[in-house]
Amino acid sequence: MCIIIAKNKIGRLPKEEELKNAFEYNSDGAGFMYVDNGKVVIDKGYMTYDSFIKHYKSLLNKYNDFKNKSLVIHCRIGTSGKNTKGNTHPYPITNVNKKLKNRHLSREDVAIVHNGIIRGYGTATGLNDTQEYISKYLYPLYSHYKDFYKNEDILYQMEMATNSKFAILDNTDTIYYVGDFIDDNGLNFSNNTYKNVYQSYNNYIGYSDWYDYQYAKQKENEYNNDYDYLLPLESNWKIDMYGNGEIQKVGDKKYWYDYETMDLYEELEDGYEFVATNPIIYDENDMEVI
Repeated sequence: MCIIIAKNKIGRLPKEEELKNAFEYNSDGAGFMYVDNGKVVIDKGYMTYDSFIKHYKSLLNKYNDFKNKSLVIHCRIGTSGKNTKGNTHPYPITNVNKKLKNRHLSREDVAIVHNGIIRGYGTATGLNDTQEYISKYLYPLYSHYKDFYKNEDILYQMEMATNSKFAILDNTDTIYYVGDFIDDNGLNFSNNTYKNVYQSYNNYIGYSDWYDYQYAKQKENEYNNDYDYLLPLESNWKIDMYGNGEIQKVGDKKYWYDYETMDLYEELEDGYEFVATNPIIYDENDMEVI
């Protein structure tokens, strides 16, 4: 899933409990990006919570609690590419593989973090999906149009093409967002995994599964009052869970798709079980619903 935590210049800092939850439920490494001396710093590869929180506190001390200063934090769940320090976020916008995996860069004009899965990328290049998307799509765009991330139409196209969320920080200390973020008292989160409502386990190949009874029940209650949150899947619809062409019928199972998190849940007798992120869903006429 991953999570992006973005503090604008006038925003609040994350609480330590929020950071602990975010890292625990997105535990494949973390990183930071911020501006120092007019350049974006990429500082990543913290693979344990202790190293992550220790470094975070050292940054607070060094930069006076980021008062009037932006800070972006990313905690990763690996869905493509190995769970290495170099595959953690953030990334520069480049087509140089070594730079994409570099843990410490301090002279960038812009850097980016990603939450989601970009289908068709990161399968055979030695890069993960985000790195390959940057190399093959964003870098050519950036080479011809340095300020592409200031163009709302382009950011919208990125969101529609990838079904993902991004945060982009440039050397003016400004954060640009792709996708809908949660504004929690002045701090922006790309999803709810900073809240202590999850119980996690891993049992899929390369994916992290979530069991979230409390959250799913909350969403079901919201759906009863507001049909914008959840979509119940019809029995004659079909699902490509991981975008790999393996399609299964909904049948007798009860699935709910969450438009906010882009997650698919199965309704069970004793609760709700997370099934997949960013599935492809088809109706009875094989038309893509999501």
